[in-house]
Amino acid sequence: MGPTACVNTCSAADRLYLAMDVQRGVQPNCYDCVMRTIELALLTLLSSGLLAAQNAMPKNAAAAPEVFLVGSVHNMHFEERYHYSLIDLQVEVWSLHPDVVCGEITPEAYNGPMEGNFPPEAAMLAEMAPGWGVRFIPADWRVSFAQMDRATRQLSEDKKKSAELDAEEKKATDFFDVFSGLSLYDATNSSAEFLAMVDHKFEDAIGENTAADIAYGAWHERNRKIVENCLTEAREARRIVFVFGNAHLPQLRRQLAARGLTAQIPPRAFTPAGLGAVPPAVIARWQRNLKNLEGIADGTVAVSADDRAKAKDTNRAPVLRKEIEIYLARQTTCDGPGAGCSEGPIR
Repeated sequence: MGPTACVNTCSAADRLYLAMDVQRGVQPNCYDCVMRTIELALLTLLSSGLLAAQNAMPKNAAAAPEVFLVGSVHNMHFEERYHYSLIDLQVEVWSLHPDVVCGEITPEAYNGPMEGNFPPEAAMLAEMAPGWGVRFIPADWRVSFAQMDRATRQLSEDKKKSAELDAEEKKATDFFDVFSGLSLYDATNSSAEFLAMVDHKFEDAIGENTAADIAYGAWHERNRKIVENCLTEAREARRIVFVFGNAHLPQLRRQLAARGLTAQIPPRAFTPAGLGAVPPAVIARWQRNLKNLEGIADGTVAVSADDRAKAKDTNRAPVLRKEIEIYLARQTTCDGPGAGCSEGPIR
C-alpha cells in the first residue's frame, strides 16, 4: 500500500500524523492505523446489531399475571355445618383483589337457558362481580352428553374399574361426612391430603383419554379448556382468580404450569360468617335460571337435544329451588349487618 493510499484509509486524527511523516520523508506506519479503523468498524457493527435486537423486542414485555385458585363446594355452601358459605366465598374472592374472576359456567350457557345447570355460586359471582369492578369470565367447558353417556355405559361393563371408582367416590363422601373443623375451606383448599386424594382419583384411577375420563366429563380436556378459555379472555389482566369446584384444583394447577404459570391456592381470608343473605339481584338470577330449567324440562324453553339431555340427567331444578327458598327466607329475617346476616364484602 502506497503512502497516499495508506493515509486515505485512516481516521482524520491518524491522517494528520501520517501526513506529517510523509512530509518528513518517513515511511508511514499504516498497520496501527488500519487496525484502529477495523476495530472502529467492528464496534459500529456490534452496536448496530444490539440496537436492532432491542428494537425487535416488545416495547413493554408483560410480566406473567398472578393466578389464584379458589375451590368452591357447590351445594355444601348452603349448609351451616361446613362453615364455608356463599358469604365466605365472596370474602375469599374479594380479598384477592382480582381483575377477573373465571367461573364455572360455559360461555355458551352464560346468561342463557342452561346457566342454572351450573353451580349456583358461579351465577352469584357473575351477578356480583361488576359491582366490585371485576370482570367475570365464563370459562367452563363440557363434553357432549352423548359422548359421556356412551363412555358411562362402556365403563359400567368394566366391573373391576367401576368398583375401583366406587371406592374412590366413597372416600370423598366419607371425607365430607366426618368433617367437623373450623371451615371446609381449610379441609379442602388448604389440605395437601385432600388435594392428593382427588388428584389420585383423576390421575391414577381414572386416567387420561380413557372411558372413565370421558364418563367423568372428559376431565383432563375440560380442565385444559377451562385454562385456555380463562387466559384467552383475561387478556392483559394482572390478577386472575379461578373459582371452580375443589376437585379441579390439582388439574388446573397442572394445566397452568404447562403454560409457565405458577398458580397459588390462597389461605383462608375469612372468618366463617354463617349463611348470611345475598343481594336480591342474585336471588332474581337464580329464579330466572330455575324458570329456564323447568321450561327445558317441560319443553317450553328451546335448547339443543344434547342440552336437554344434560339438564334431565343432572336434574338441578329441585335442588336450586330449595337453595332459593333458603335465601328467600333469610331476606325476610336479615334486615342489615349482623351475626350471620351480612350480605358480603359489597352491598
